[in-house]
Amino acid sequence: FEISKSDEKELDVYEDFPTLYKKHYFYYYGKRVMTYTMVRKSVFTFPTERYLNIVKRGYKDCGLNQKLLNQGLKG
Repeated sequence: FEISKSDEKELDVYEDFPTLYKKHYFYYYGKRVMTYTMVRKSVFTFPTERYLNIVKRGYKDCGLNQKLLNQGLKG
């Protein structure tokens, strides 16, 4: 996805950056990309239904196979 600087700032708030996640930039196929990684490990908990629905919508919007997501949720 391409996002604006203001979208990135909103995403930072949503992802609780820099408290919960670190942000990393790198180049992929010549494009500068960004990703978040967790700052510290925590006990595994399942995502909230709200968050899971956001992820499922993202999978659908991007044409990704939801079987992989469902397998991951089974542990």
